[in-house]
Amino acid sequence: MIAVLGTVAVIGGATYAYMEYNRGTAGADAMQPVATVTAEDLLASYAADEAAADQRFVGEADQAIEVTGTIRAMEPVGSDKTNVILETGDPMAGVVCEFSNTDLPIDWRSGASVRVKGICTGLLMDVVLVRCVASE
Repeated sequence: MIAVLGTVAVIGGATYAYMEYNRGTAGADAMQPVATVTAEDLLASYAADEAAADQRFVGEADQAIEVTGTIRAMEPVGSDKTNVILETGDPMAGVVCEFSNTDLPIDWRSGASVRVKGICTGLLMDVVLVRCVASE
């Protein structure tokens, strides 16, 4: 009886560990955005006060923001992701939105006006959003 219970506990623990190990990171699609902003205003917020912008848009835990803008460029990253760069009016900086190719709308092209929901990670040379989805 003890051997059966031990076997069940080991199998249950191994199954749980396997499922946790293979669990993906949650995307922005299920999150309610904490802010809605244009790409230009998002970059301007970072240019004015990076710490305050991080507090507002990055936060303490993953949170989604919604950004509207015009696609400047679309750049493949490896075989499964594409960066969509939104125009900001600054030729040296944009808003980079990282999409899984499965979440990227097939009809998006440079020059299109779009609305993106993603998780802001802050400012590098561009403002970066990850785990993005198209927002209605």
